[in-house]
Amino acid sequence: MAHPPPNTPDPVVELTRQVALLSTQVEQMRKQMNDPASTVSSSSTVDSANRPRMKLDVPRFDGSNAHGWIFKISQFFTYHQTLEEDRITIASFYLDGPALAWYQWMHRNQQIVSWTQFLTALKTRFALTAYDDPRGKLFKLTQSTTVAAYLTEFEALANRLEGLSPADLLSCFISGLKTEIRREIPAFRPFCLSQAAGLARL
Repeated sequence: MAHPPPNTPDPVVELTRQVALLSTQVEQMRKQMNDPASTVSSSSTVDSANRPRMKLDVPRFDGSNAHGWIFKISQFFTYHQTLEEDRITIASFYLDGPALAWYQWMHRNQQIVSWTQFLTALKTRFALTAYDDPRGKLFKLTQSTTVAAYLTEFEALANRLEGLSPADLLSCFISGLKTEIRREIPAFRPFCLSQAAGLARL
């Protein structure tokens, strides 16, 4: 019966040693995460990519405000550097009501195979249709109540558009204000939308 060379480590002993080493490393990591002082003191020796990340709540989606949810969930996954292949499964746990029923049907019928396809299908099902014209609505939007309410509606439409310059947005916003406010704003020569909105509130 052949015997291993005398310098060859026993596989069982070597495996036991590696398991013990890993257990020690895991225990050290737990202590560092539970000890604020340890975390602070070690922050100067590790780069930002290795620092503990904040615990953020995953936004839930019930079928309303699809564009807003897509933005938030995308930001969440970017922050946590979530792999593309894991995003659909994680997102599915945070669907409610009509959105959950829709996903169950799509999943059972194998209609979703990628994160990009999931977002596209979700927009098609729950976002406003292609026949909706946010650009036209933005240009026709006028203030009917408070400046704050007008600004909220203006921003919701503007967020759905691409390609409009800051100058165009500023001009569009001012033109939709009530007449008595609109006449006053140009005298202050606002250079951006946020400044114009602040002046309008005053």
